[in-house]
Amino acid sequence: MIVSFTQLTAYVLGLLLLSNLLKRIGRNKASRLPLPPGPKPLPLLGNYLERPKEEPWLVTDKWIKQYGDLVYYRIFGQGVLVLGSLKRTHDLFDKRSKIYSSRPYSYMLSVLCGWDFAIPVQGYGDIWRQHRRVFQQYFNINAVSKYRPIQLREARKLLLRILNDSNPMDVKEHLRNTFATVVMEIVYGYKVVDNDPFIHITEEAMDGFNAATVPGAFLVDMIPIMLYLPSWFPGGGFKKLAKKWKKATMEMIDVPFFKVKDEMKQGVAQPSITSSMIQSVAEKPKAEAEAMELVLKNTAGTAFAGGTDTTISAVYSFFIAMAMHPEVQEKAQRELDAVIGTDRLPEFEDRESLPYINAIILEVLRWQNVVPLITPHLSTQDDIYDGYFIPKGTVVVGAAWSILHDPDVFENPLDFNPERYLKDGKVNPDITDPAIAIFGFGRRICPGRYLSDDTMYAMISSTLATFNIAPPLDPNGVPVQLKCQMTSGTITYPKPFECVINARSKLAEALIHSSAEA
Repeated sequence: MIVSFTQLTAYVLGLLLLSNLLKRIGRNKASRLPLPPGPKPLPLLGNYLERPKEEPWLVTDKWIKQYGDLVYYRIFGQGVLVLGSLKRTHDLFDKRSKIYSSRPYSYMLSVLCGWDFAIPVQGYGDIWRQHRRVFQQYFNINAVSKYRPIQLREARKLLLRILNDSNPMDVKEHLRNTFATVVMEIVYGYKVVDNDPFIHITEEAMDGFNAATVPGAFLVDMIPIMLYLPSWFPGGGFKKLAKKWKKATMEMIDVPFFKVKDEMKQGVAQPSITSSMIQSVAEKPKAEAEAMELVLKNTAGTAFAGGTDTTISAVYSFFIAMAMHPEVQEKAQRELDAVIGTDRLPEFEDRESLPYINAIILEVLRWQNVVPLITPHLSTQDDIYDGYFIPKGTVVVGAAWSILHDPDVFENPLDFNPERYLKDGKVNPDITDPAIAIFGFGRRICPGRYLSDDTMYAMISSTLATFNIAPPLDPNGVPVQLKCQMTSGTITYPKPFECVINARSKLAEALIHSSAEA
C-alpha cells in the first residue's frame, strides 16, 4: 500500500495528540499542582511557532521578563523549563543535581549526526562518569598548567599571522587555526599546517553539532517516527544534512586517534594525551583494553571538539569589542606597559598583576556570551519546586543570556564595561563570574574550562600588547559606529564586521617577529 504525504501527516499528528493526552493523564495522577507559568501553547504545536530561528534567547528573555525566572513552554509534546536566574540554576542543577544532571536524547544529534561519543551529550550515569573521570585527569586545574608553553607559543604565532594578514574577515580563521593547533598538539601530538584539511572536517562536524543542539530545530527530535522517512521524501531533507555531518564527525574523532596508535607502533608518536591514555591501558587484558580504548577515543574527541567554538567565539568577540571601545583598549595597554614594559610579551606569571586584562576577559564572556542558552538538562523524575510541578522528562535550560544581562545584577548590561569587575584595583570576587553561566551548571559544568581560560588569556593579552584595533573610517574620515550582531545557534559568533588592525609601533612589530621565531 502506498501511503500519501497527507496520510502520513495525519498519522503523525494523531500520535502527537495521543502522546499529549497520555502525558496529561499521567501528570494529573502524579500531581495536582500547577506547572510553572509560561506562554499559552497551541494544540499539538505547543509554542513551536513562537520560537524563532534567529536569536531565540531574546524570546526566552522576553518570557522571563513577562512570567518570571521560571518559564514553562512546550514544543509539540515536549515540555521545556527555562531557568532565568542563578538562584534557580543553583537550586535545581546544584542542590538537586541527582535528578537534573542528565541530557535530553536527541535523535538528530546522537543517532543521525554521530555525536553520542561526546561527554556533554551523554546521559547521566556510569558511562558518563567513566568518560568524565578520564577527561578530568588531563584537564583539571593543576594539569592544564603544563600546556601553557604550547598556548603561549601559538599565541605568538597568531600575532604574526594577523600582522601579515589583518583582514578582519580572516581573523576568525586565524583564531580557529591557532586554537586547533593548541588542542591538536595537546591531545594528539599533531602539528596543524596551513589549510589543514582536518580543520575543515572539524568545522563541518561542529556545524552539525551547533545546528542539532538548538531545541526544536529538527522535528525528528519531537517526532521520532521521522527517522524512518527516506531522505527524498517531503520532510526528510534533514537526513541529507545529517549524513554529511556524521561523516565529518566520525573522521574528526577516528582519524587522529588511530594515527596516534599507528605512530606508537612505529615508535614515532609525539607526546600527547592520547598516547599517554593508550599507554595506560597497554598492559590490561585484551577485552578490557579494547573496551577502554573506546572510552579513550571518545574522551580525546571530546577534548578536541568541546572547547573549540566557544573559545574562538569569545576571542573573536574581543576583537569587535576593542574596535567599538578604544578607551578600554587604551587602558589595557597602559596596564600592560606599566607592568611588563614594551620589550617582551605577557607570560602567565604576569596574570595576577594584570587585573584590567582579567576584567576584559570576564566582560568578553558576559557581554556577548557565546552560549546564550546552555546545553539542556533533563529531569529524570517528577519533582515539586517552589509550589510548581515539574514532570519527569522535562527539558531544563539555563538562560545564560538573561542571567548575564540581568539589570539587577549587572548595571547597564548591554554596555561593554570591564570596570564592573574591579574594586580597589583588583578583580572583585563578589561580582558574578560569567563563567558560571557560560561553562554550564552543576555536575555538567564543562571540564575543559581551565584550558579555555588559559588560551583566552594568552591570545587576548598578547594581542593587546602588540596591536591597535580600531573601527574603519567612512569616506569623510570619521570612525564608523560598529554594532555587534551575533549568529544563531547553540554556540554563537559575531557576524562579520570591519575593523583596522595595526601594530602599535615598530618595536611591537619587531617583537612579534622575534617571539614567533623563538
